[in-house]
Amino acid sequence: MALLRNRPVTIVGPNGAEVSPIYTVMYPDGTREDVPLKFIQMTEAEHKEFEKTTPQHAQYVRVINDKEHQEVLDSQDVRKIKERRGDKETPATPASIPPMQSKTAHPFVAKQVK
Repeated sequence: MALLRNRPVTIVGPNGAEVSPIYTVMYPDGTREDVPLKFIQMTEAEHKEFEKTTPQHAQYVRVINDKEHQEVLDSQDVRKIKERRGDKETPATPASIPPMQSKTAHPFVAKQVK
């Protein structure tokens, strides 16, 4: 999957402007954006496929290796970030719930002396 600003995208196609290679890309959530081709990063395999269909624009794409591509994706995966930091899974519910405190009680108010 190609990357745009370190986010995975699917290249939909050119937006019609032949003077400047601006392409429409689609994010995994379905949103679309028109961007210059020079901002898109592709793996070598993706670039070869892109070059077959549009050789006139292939030189504008930045080619990255598979390792760099995977590092970008892993840097955005919450599970992999937690694994790297050594975080343990947090339980869905807390082990104990603290008792409710009075809304009028204030910890810094001095007790009145009788």
